[in-house]
Parts: sequence; structure tokens; C-alpha cells
Amino acid sequence: MSIIVTVMFTALSVRVFNLQIVNEQYYLENYIQKAKKEVLTSGTRGLIYDRNGNVLAYNKLAYSIDIEDNVESSDEKNAILNEIINKTRTIIIENGDTLDTEFKILVNANGDYVYNVESERERLSFLRDVYGKKSIEELDSEDEILSNDSADNVMEYFIDRFDIDKKYTNAEKCDIAAIRYNLSLNSFQKYISTTVAKNVSEETVAAIYEAESELKGVSVKEDTIRVYNDSIYFAPIIGYTGKISDSELSEYNSSGSDYISSDIVGKLGIEKEMESYLQGKKGKNTMFVDNTGRILDIVNQEKSSAGNDVYLTIDSNLQKAAYTILEQKLAGILYSKIVNQEVTVTDTSKTIPIAIKDVYFQMINNNVVDLNKFNLDTASENEKNIYSKFSTRQTEVIDWLNGYLNSESPSPLNELSEEQAAYLEYIYNLLSKTEEIINLEAIPNDDATYVAMQNNTISLREFILYAISKNWINTANLFVDDEDYKYSDTDEIYNAVVKHIFDELPENDGFSKKIYYYLIYNGTISGGEICRLLYDQNVLEYDEAGYNSLLNGSVSAYDFMREQIRTLKITPSQVALDPCSGSVVVTDPNSGNVLALVTYPSYDNNKLSGSVDYEYWKKLNNDLSLPLYNRATQTRTAPGSTFKMAVGITALELGITSPSRTINDLGIFDKITPSPKCWKYPSNHGSINVSQALGESCNYYFYEMGYELSIDERGNFDNDLGLSKVKLYTDELGLTDKSGVEIEENEPIYSTDNSVRSAIGQGSHSYTPVQIARYANTIANGGTNYRLSLLNKVVDSSGNVIRNYEQVPVNTTDYSDSTWNAIHSGMRLVCTSGTAKKTFADFPISVAGKSGTAQENLLRSNHSLFVAYAPYENPEISLCVVIPNGESSGYTAEVVRETIKYYKGLLTDSELFGGTASIPTSGITSD
Repeated sequence: MSIIVTVMFTALSVRVFNLQIVNEQYYLENYIQKAKKEVLTSGTRGLIYDRNGNVLAYNKLAYSIDIEDNVESSDEKNAILNEIINKTRTIIIENGDTLDTEFKILVNANGDYVYNVESERERLSFLRDVYGKKSIEELDSEDEILSNDSADNVMEYFIDRFDIDKKYTNAEKCDIAAIRYNLSLNSFQKYISTTVAKNVSEETVAAIYEAESELKGVSVKEDTIRVYNDSIYFAPIIGYTGKISDSELSEYNSSGSDYISSDIVGKLGIEKEMESYLQGKKGKNTMFVDNTGRILDIVNQEKSSAGNDVYLTIDSNLQKAAYTILEQKLAGILYSKIVNQEVTVTDTSKTIPIAIKDVYFQMINNNVVDLNKFNLDTASENEKNIYSKFSTRQTEVIDWLNGYLNSESPSPLNELSEEQAAYLEYIYNLLSKTEEIINLEAIPNDDATYVAMQNNTISLREFILYAISKNWINTANLFVDDEDYKYSDTDEIYNAVVKHIFDELPENDGFSKKIYYYLIYNGTISGGEICRLLYDQNVLEYDEAGYNSLLNGSVSAYDFMREQIRTLKITPSQVALDPCSGSVVVTDPNSGNVLALVTYPSYDNNKLSGSVDYEYWKKLNNDLSLPLYNRATQTRTAPGSTFKMAVGITALELGITSPSRTINDLGIFDKITPSPKCWKYPSNHGSINVSQALGESCNYYFYEMGYELSIDERGNFDNDLGLSKVKLYTDELGLTDKSGVEIEENEPIYSTDNSVRSAIGQGSHSYTPVQIARYANTIANGGTNYRLSLLNKVVDSSGNVIRNYEQVPVNTTDYSDSTWNAIHSGMRLVCTSGTAKKTFADFPISVAGKSGTAQENLLRSNHSLFVAYAPYENPEISLCVVIPNGESSGYTAEVVRETIKYYKGLLTDSELFGGTASIPTSGITSD
């Protein structure tokens, strides 16, 4: 036994000697910890083309900076990883690039942590994810209330969780926390990196490589960024891409996809709707790496593949032309409406001019100039002078408000000056609607004190004290702890509300703008000073002669501003006064394909795709012209007289009228009460048939049709009966359903009251331009109801067509030829002798159309609409133009005319693009 032990011990000694002495260096060099690693590679996203093969969306090679958590576990892990992140951050920022973390907290100009969210829902969703809750509701329990956590609270949590050292600045801490948080989302998947910066410069790339030894886990990746050609024209159709959200990740993968948290997906428009086609197929590299992350061996490679290309039905040239025509017309309408005097609007005003002082104020109110730059060290003398006037007045206003709110018996609002009442109304709205300190949901609408507040017959102090007594004050926004409220009397709570008001007002942009409004209106700040601001802040390209002409008064501010609008150096969307928006929809009557889908204003989706330019996003969301809102698919208006074709068809098909029957227009339709009037009253159209009634847009004729359709078999008037009869035909014509376009669209609203007024497109009718366009398209082709479509075909990366979008009619009407002849000839009369005869006089192309104006607010201009098709004999295109608050359908008819001219080659690019405002010539059309 002893011999065996001796032999074994000797053998072991020899082995140890061999390992430690003879082959020491060999084993040191070859003993390396190995780990299997799988790396996913993204496939290139498919391209988007117009119908003629013009590229609208493509991918551009770019570099991104990724970080992977390769730091080994130890007591120093957090410190090491945080330092790597901060060094990477420093390199990126010092070379002029920005981090792309999509974090919901940022550091403001004062160095404080604030939420970077657009809504309370977004903030709560962020807190839910941060604290690992399954739902927002789980944030609050008996043990803790997390839903009220401030940005400071969340950052304290992250600083503790990730052991972020105090040596870092708040901005550095915030970025470290953001990247650590993003890394933690992939902590269950080893070797998954997070992208911290996209589309970085070559200088950043070089600096990262140079510091490679200090930046473990940091890598430069070849990436692509999505680029959109002529973005302003197509953004509302195409949309944009962005990092996949948690909800999107769950939704896509639940249906069998293989997305990961760093993927880029379509967020809006065609990019979103065609995600399954456009998204490339992932590849996968399987490899062995050492404990430093260095690749030792690649054992398997599965190549990624490109996504499919999508071709739209849109004609990009026509789209750009229609957008430009619309913008020029809007500018022309504004130019013609601006007056150098104050304007008083009543509910009987036929036209509503625009006071030039309103235009001056909009330069501040719509953030065309940045009021926060007025007091910077780099501000111009003009900016500093304006700020000095503002600062003086702000102090005066706040002092007056302080005295008013602390007075024992302040005057009711209706006894104050307009300016004083306006400041108090702003405070009331701030407390009730913006910050919800006054809980409006708890207030009965018929409460006498609440009604008095709405009527301005009591003071704001009296209402707040009353609200406190009724427990309508949300104390959570006033006190650190709700326990304070239990032991506070009415005066203490009131004082807390007042303190909150005066803490908020000095830095509140909305309140500052209210002060600027009155400074401009009372002449303390002149129009010339506002116009010079446009040069000071580079809104206008600096022109010394132009600047000096404003300074010395050789050019009036009124003339100067109107000229900037005429030349489109200041656009309708920047002015953001009625009208500042509109839409143009052009379709193919023979297929329902959409050739142009224009919404004005628009935006640059290049600044939102992949990673969001936060300042640009903030500007878009604060823009009063609502550029993110797709006017063509989401803005609903009453159709006005464009609805009359549907009523005419219904009456003809049901035998209520005939092509030859005439009705005598008496001006006032007195068969119902209150009695509506024809637009021509006190004159009238005389004896008129259905085609002539369409041509002249005679309200009286269609009131009679609406009335007769509502008479039941007993001879009684029945609103619902008349409405239901017409709806059967609007259903067949495609008006009362969504249009079919493959992007977000609001539902149509068919009128449910007053069949007589509804017969002229009033009542409660409300439709989007694409829905009216579908209806017009069906009428243009004589009754074939197509769903509208933006999609032409899908082609794979090898050029094979994998899907064609051929439009199949939803239904084909069987209306009589006499019905169609009466309707079509009536629409032709509109353009030859009716409401649009001036617009289409001597026009070389035969056009059939229908004008429409719709009244929805007596203190704002009417909506203007025009539908048309051309050529009349054999329609090639159908059009719908809508200008909300556009005042006259004659203006929309002019947009239709110019769009048809371009389509037929009678208007060239050189004549159109780079042009000036198109001043309306048709005058006011009342129909």
C-alpha cells in the first residue's frame, strides 16, 4: 500500500513540476476563460418610393457608440463602469455630438433634475418601469406612494442603485443613470449592448478608438440612420422611426417576431403601418470571447437580410406642388386680411380681418422668437430694450396681483380692466386646467359660486376660499405631506395657494406672453421692435438696409410684416392665425389610389427619426399651428354645401324630386322653426331645379329636399326619418366610413339632428378631408365606391413584387343615368355659371366641382371647401381641398384650379416653386 501511495505522490510531484516550472509560460499564455457569445445583427430597413420610383425614405451609413457591461463583478464594479460611461460621455460631448438615451429625466438650465415627458401618463409609465411594477396602479400602496415621486426622488434612487459618486455633476449623474438604466433593461441577456450616441462624427470615432484601453465594453458600430427626402412634403404620410417601446416589444413578439429592446421600428405613418414589410431580418454571429470580450473564434454566421421596399401611390411631384400651392394661397389670404387697425369681431361679422398687432404678438406667442433670449449677455440692444420694458411691467403686474389676492374685499372680475381680468383668468386656468390644484371634476356645473366665477361676477379670492370650503383644492400639489392639510385652516390653505401662484408666475412663459400681449397692444413695445427681433434672432437673414429702414421709420412695421408674409419669409404656420392650415387630397377616380395627400403645416421627420431632437420636438408640440396634426386625415369639419350632392341623389332616387322639377326660392324656409335662410337672402334664386340648385348652391332647394325626405307616411315631419334616408346613400357613396388610407384617421360623424339643416351639410355632420375625397371620388366616376389607398406594391430586395395593392370596389351604385346626369351637370354648372365661375372663367380644362362653406364658430371665419374632378368628360383626377376657417370657398376653388393646372402641365416647377403668396381673386363666396 505504501508503495502505491509513494508512486502516486511521485507522479503528482512530477505533474506539478511540469506545470509550474517546465511549461509555466505555455499554460499562462493559453489558459484563458472562454465564453460563448451570440451577437444579433440588424437587417437594413426597406426603402420607401413614390409611384414613379422616386426615393422618399432611405438609409445612410453612420457610426454609433455602444456600451456593453463587460466589467467583472466586484466591490469596484459600479465605480469602474460609471467612470467608463462618464469618459465616453465626455468624448462624445467634447466632439460636438449628443447622447441618445431617451431618458425621461434631464437637467435644466438651473442644474435641477426635471421630468422630460409630454404627459402625466408618460411620467407614471416611466415610474412604473423604474420601480419594476406591473401597472401604474401598483405604484401606490399602504406602505408607499411612488406616483408622486419627483425627478429628484427618482435620481436619488438611481444614484443609490448604481452607486454613482458625488464627484460627478448633476448632468453627469443624470447621463450615467440613463445609460446604466438602459443597460439594466438587458441585464438578463448577456453581451447585449446599449447605444448611447448615434450618427457621431469622425472625430468622436477617432477619440473612442484612441481611448480604447480605458473604455472596456465601449465600441464603435457601423449603423444606419433613416433619411427622408423632401421631408416637409411627405412627413405626415411616411411618419418616422424610433427605438422600440416596451409595449411595442411585447406586442410584436407576442405575434412571433424577434425584436429586442434596442431595435428601431416605425412609429407613425407608413413606417409604422408597413413595419412587418420594411423591417429587415436579423442575422446572428455565434462566437467565443475571452474574459475581456475579445473575440477568439467565430463558430457560426447567419447573415442578416434587407427589408422589403414599399411603393406608394403618391406622385411626389404632384404632392410637392399641391403643398406649395396651398401654402402660397394661405399666405395670400393672410396678406389680404391684415389691417393696420384694431378689429372688433361680432357674431354677425361676415368677414373677419386680422389686426396687425395680433401678427406682431404671434411672433412671441407662437415662439417664432425666443423670449428667453432677450436678457442673455449676447442679446442685441433691441432685445435688451424689450426685456427691460417687460421686466418693469412684470414687476408692476405681480405687485398689483399680490395686493388684489391679499385684499379683504377685491373687486369682481367684471369690474376690472380688460388687462387686469385677463391676468386673473390666466391664474384661474393655471390652477384649474394646467396644474389641477382646483379640482374641476369635483365641481357641480350648476353650483352658483362656480357659475358666478364663469361669468366673472365674483373675485378670484372669493372663489378660491369657497373652493377650499368645499374641498375642491388638490392639496397634494401644495403641501409636502397631506398630513399638513389635516391641521391647516382655510387661511393657511389660501395662503399656500397664493404662495404657489407667486412662486410660479415669474418663470411662467404663458403669463409672460400675456404681459407681452398688452405691452404690444398699448404701444409700449412697437411693431418696429418686434420686426427687428426677427433679424436679431436670425428668423430672417440679416439685411442691414432692411434693419435700418425699420429703425429710422422709412418703412413701416405694418408694410414690412406684410411683405415678409407675401414673400413667405414668414409663413402662415408661423403666424398661426386664421387661416394657417389646410389639406389637399387628389385621387384617381378609376382606382381610389391617392396621388397626393397634403397636410399643411408639416414638419421635418428627419429630426424625429431614430433619435428625437428634443428641442425640435418641444417646439413642434408648442406650435399653435399644430404641425404634428395630420389635417387631411384627422381634422373634421362640417362638409357644408359639398354634402348637397348626396341629398340630391337621395331625393332623385327616392322620387322626391326629378331633374326637371323646380322649386321657388323664397329666401326664408319657414316650414320649420327657427327658420333657416338661403345664403342669398334677402335676395333669392327664383325658380330652380336640382342641377341649377347645385350650380348656385341654393340652400332653400336643399332645405326643401331635407324637409320632404322627413315626411312620414302619415304626413308628419320626422327628423330621424329624413336623416336615415340620406344615410343609406352616403353609405353607398363612401362618406360615412373611414376612407381606407393606411395611416391614422379619425372616424366620420354623421349628423343626428335637424334633417333640414343637415341637408346643406350643417347639423352635426363632421368629416375629414380624406372622407370627403372618397365621396367625391365615387361621384366623379359615377358610383364606384373604392376605398382610398396610399399603397401601390411591395418589392423584395431582389426586385420581386411580393404584393400588389389592387383596389376592389366596396360597392357599385345602381343609380339611374338621369340621376347621375343631373348631379354631374349641376357640378359642371358650378364652374361655368355658378359659385366658382369667376375662378374657372377661361380655364382651358373642363372642371366639375362643388363649393362649400361651413359655419362652426360665429367668432371665427367659416371653413372653406371645394371638391372637383377633371376633365369633366373623362375624369382623370378627383380633388378635395379644405381650409379650416378659410372664410370663402372661392379660395379653395383657386387651390383646386392651380393643382389641376400643374397636373396637366400648364404650371411648371419654375413658375411655382420659389414663388410668392397667391393673393385671392375670387372674392367672398357665400354658399
